[in-house]
Amino acid sequence: MKRFKNYIVTAAVVLIVYFIGGVANGAIGEISTENIEENDVAVNDGQESNTLDEVKFVRVVDGDTIIVTDSAGENKRVRMIGIDTPESVAQEEERNNKYGVMASDYIKELLSDVDSLYLEYDIDSDDRYDRILAYVWLKDVDDTFNEENIENYMVNAIIIKNGYGVAKRYEPTVAHDEFLHDLMDKAAANDVGLWKFEGFRKLWD
Repeated sequence: MKRFKNYIVTAAVVLIVYFIGGVANGAIGEISTENIEENDVAVNDGQESNTLDEVKFVRVVDGDTIIVTDSAGENKRVRMIGIDTPESVAQEEERNNKYGVMASDYIKELLSDVDSLYLEYDIDSDDRYDRILAYVWLKDVDDTFNEENIENYMVNAIIIKNGYGVAKRYEPTVAHDEFLHDLMDKAAANDVGLWKFEGFRKLWD
């Protein structure tokens, strides 16, 4: 009888310990799940956050350079990354040519109704001439590596796509280099924009 009572007590203790452990593990599991869900939300929010800087467009300098006003109210010169256009306002007059004027006129028309622009930066954010280096966007897009977004809203790409400039690799700012070169190859192959002029083609030989 005493042995039976001892057995009952032991069994009861085991059940109590098991029950307490199960509740504790369940609580821990719930807390862990909540933490994971909260972390997932934080990560997703981070991915969706926008990293483009909004600026006010002021004027065009030439085919690949513009003036903007930043959030501090200061005018800044922005050199578009990954492209090059013929010269039109170089101090050395012999460097300027009609294709540079045509490229500049095209950019002026493209941005004629624009108030705000959005800047995306690469490895280097400025150059030795104290110009901002950026990919210039017409729209505050969520995904700057979506090819449709690039073709339709990135000014650098639009210039190349429509044949008023060439893609040029400037290390280490090469985030969009491959796609910009693809756009240039298509424009050149189809005589788009200035590519129909032999004189423009010879500028890049």
